[in-house]
Amino acid sequence: MDRKRILKDYDYFLALTVIALGVFGVVMIYASANAEFVPALPRIVRDFGDLWRPQKIYVITGAILMIAISLVDYRLIMRFYLYIYGAMILLLIIALVFFNPDVGTARSVWIPVPFLGVLSMQPSEFSKLFMMIFLAKFLALNKERFNKLLWLGLVLLLIALPVVLVVLQPSLSASLVVLSIALIVLFTAGLYWRTMLIGTAILTPAVVMIVLDLHRASPIFVTRFLQDFQWQRIETFLRPEYASEDAIRQTTESLYAIGTGGLTGRGFLQNPYVALGHNDFIFSVTASQFGFVGAAVLLGIVAFVIARCVIIALKSPDIEGRLFSAGVAGMILIETFFHVGVATAILPNTGMPFPFMSSGGSMIWVHMIAIGIVINIGLPRPPKSMFEDEDAPSAN
Repeated sequence: MDRKRILKDYDYFLALTVIALGVFGVVMIYASANAEFVPALPRIVRDFGDLWRPQKIYVITGAILMIAISLVDYRLIMRFYLYIYGAMILLLIIALVFFNPDVGTARSVWIPVPFLGVLSMQPSEFSKLFMMIFLAKFLALNKERFNKLLWLGLVLLLIALPVVLVVLQPSLSASLVVLSIALIVLFTAGLYWRTMLIGTAILTPAVVMIVLDLHRASPIFVTRFLQDFQWQRIETFLRPEYASEDAIRQTTESLYAIGTGGLTGRGFLQNPYVALGHNDFIFSVTASQFGFVGAAVLLGIVAFVIARCVIIALKSPDIEGRLFSAGVAGMILIETFFHVGVATAILPNTGMPFPFMSSGGSMIWVHMIAIGIVINIGLPRPPKSMFEDEDAPSAN
């Protein structure tokens, strides 16, 4: 594809929208710990106010990565799908074995990046991107047979392995996103309805058993598979009347911040303090300062990004482009739903970042790279010859 055509048909609006969300996130991270009353809080809380500085670098580098990746033919990236899957498993194992000394807390697992000083990456975040690339290409290559029993079993096994490794880190929220992405890509690839009905019939008794177990005073099964801090969050959500003040503090602060924002907000830097407002509750900080109107506009912008990914998926010239774009749309939708659900107390606290805005370099890079690939998928390409194989890569 020639340069003039790229410049003409490039999705500038999507790219600029994503960058704007990142910049707004930097501002909200600054606001999360720099309100007037924050100096009265412990120093560890005030130090969160400096997180906007590295976040600024993450957004800049993420934007550069997005633009650079958007100019690379996505089909070239997809060719390395097996190596990408292998790298995902390797990174998750390394994180689990060498960089996870304390699995009894909600501490995220980071791996230092060689030759880049203090810079590090979070494998559980990158597993979202790697899973989408792998499944998009794998299912495209096996579109005629992945619905067969043995092949479907293989696909589910390949999905389950990284999901289990992410759960063990432990990162329940990231594992839920990875699993959701996989299921969305599977559905988009054409999973048979009868397969979904059979799967639903098989899983329904297990889901009922889990729900009944959760409502027991002393669960028998659920606590065997969750870390103590994870179960405490779920129990606090289910039985808040018995929870300690410390256990419900984050939820209480989040609801108070959103409620006091009213229709148009308290104003910039007038938000009340919310624990982890720079990350897991950045939506609450935004709603407090800009009110219902600001929160609605923010969600509308995210909805535009999701809709644009869906449109590009529908117009994709091939199956892998369609599956990847659908996976990105699903990732952003699931993350936004969980983040806002936690902030408004309709879901238990899962520690879910808000796409493009929450603090964290890995999250920013993964989402920016994913959007870069989607933008490349959306670039028009010359029509294929009737003699050309549908899945064969064409010149970009």
